Amino acid sequence: MKSIYVRDRAIGDGYPCYVVAEIGGAFTNFEEAKRLIDDAIEIKVDAIKFQTLEAETITTKKNYFDLEATGHVRQYDVFKHFELPKELQLEVVNYAKKKGVTIFTAPSHIRDVNLMEEMNLDVYKIGSDLACHIPLLRKVAKLNKPIILSTGMCTLEEVRDSVTAIRNEGNEKIILMHCVSNYPAKLEELNLDAINTMKKEFDLSVGFSDHTIGTLAIMTSVAIGANIIEKHFKDSNNTKGPDDIHSLVKNEFASLMNSIRSIEKTRGTGIKEPTESERKHLETNRVSIIAMTDIPFGTVIREDMIDIRRPGNGIKPKYFETVIGKRAKINIMAEESLKWEMIE
Repeated sequence: MKSIYVRDRAIGDGYPCYVVAEIGGAFTNFEEAKRLIDDAIEIKVDAIKFQTLEAETITTKKNYFDLEATGHVRQYDVFKHFELPKELQLEVVNYAKKKGVTIFTAPSHIRDVNLMEEMNLDVYKIGSDLACHIPLLRKVAKLNKPIILSTGMCTLEEVRDSVTAIRNEGNEKIILMHCVSNYPAKLEELNLDAINTMKKEFDLSVGFSDHTIGTLAIMTSVAIGANIIEKHFKDSNNTKGPDDIHSLVKNEFASLMNSIRSIEKTRGTGIKEPTESERKHLETNRVSIIAMTDIPFGTVIREDMIDIRRPGNGIKPKYFETVIGKRAKINIMAEESLKWEMIE
């Protein structure tokens, strides 16, 4: 798998999980956005994401949400409430850049790509709702920047079509996000093993975009190899949005960051071998062939003369039957570890 770089940060196997704080729907003015950005930087996220929404281009006026987080409500009205003026979006992006943190947005329509280009973003995000929008994917791919593609509601074949469309434009800088587009998503429907299914299928970095309540799903995804995670981030003083129920506040997100970095330490290299600390105890804490009685020079060793016990500084247990019938080349003392040079 080839790692993908977003600015100077590598995303892929062997690198720390890339953490994205999603603030879309959690602010409606610059002061609210500024507070979220400052808090996200303080807890050391890798990037911040928001959403470019325009109700007129997202949905018809006859289309409804029917989700636990929203109830039965017209989608147009929800999106209209969280529309962000172009000037505000540019102000938010410029502020984040000045603070030195990566920021990007997800379009809601193909024409939003022009605004994203004006923002001069380092990476483009395509949400699950547009994951099969091949014309959009082709247009974004031609910009030759990294693309983070969410795959909620997609079959593997649909993901394959989308990845192929991007690759056909000469862009290999693709990061896939496993996602369940339910709000909130339930643990039993997450199918997190799909992360490694897509890694194997496409030889790409794959992460997890989480809409569950709490942090268990995120931590599990990191433990099984997610290269990047995205979680909604909110400020309890800000406007409440449709993602509020599965968003984390600052102290919760900070705790999640600590957990992610701790989990990464537990994963290691994947090579099965003794650790440095274990090597110090190999002799004392493992077993080998031990003389259970004095064995004089020239004695033919019988089974009742030896046993397998600690310490492990003698002949390995797998040679127990081989040692039986050998002759002692020296006087061997009881409880002495047998060595090959002692027998013939």
